[in-house]
Amino acid sequence: MIFSDKLEKILSELEKDNSKFKFILDKVLKFAVNLFNTVKDLQEELEDLDEIYQAYIEDADMQYWIKVSEGKMEYHQGINKEASIHAWFTRKLIIGILKGEIMGSEAYMKGLIKAEGSLSKGLRYIKLYRLFFKYIHAKFEINGFPG
Repeated sequence: MIFSDKLEKILSELEKDNSKFKFILDKVLKFAVNLFNTVKDLQEELEDLDEIYQAYIEDADMQYWIKVSEGKMEYHQGINKEASIHAWFTRKLIIGILKGEIMGSEAYMKGLIKAEGSLSKGLRYIKLYRLFFKYIHAKFEINGFPG
């Protein structure tokens, strides 16, 4: 499929070109947020959430936050001091998660993701990633993509 080929190319670019990492990951995150805000099945998962999730990608000098409130999702670069969950990643780990080489929960259990905040809120954050991947996998029939 055309989308599958494009996604594989995007993930390949993330892996080999450090200078484009922030730009490409920004596009992937915007795409994910757009899906959550427009696909009914995904929107329903946001209805009972009211959280701000902060992520830091230390070796890429990138910070972003995702706010879920009133059934909508927002994404912004930077730091939000009101975030209830803080998670630290490396560039390599983010790429591994996106490529389906490791799940976020597995990475956390292995100590690869540092996190602060409520475990239950963190698990909801991981659930949102899983839902996104599951939807992409089913919709675009992408082999090897997490789901």
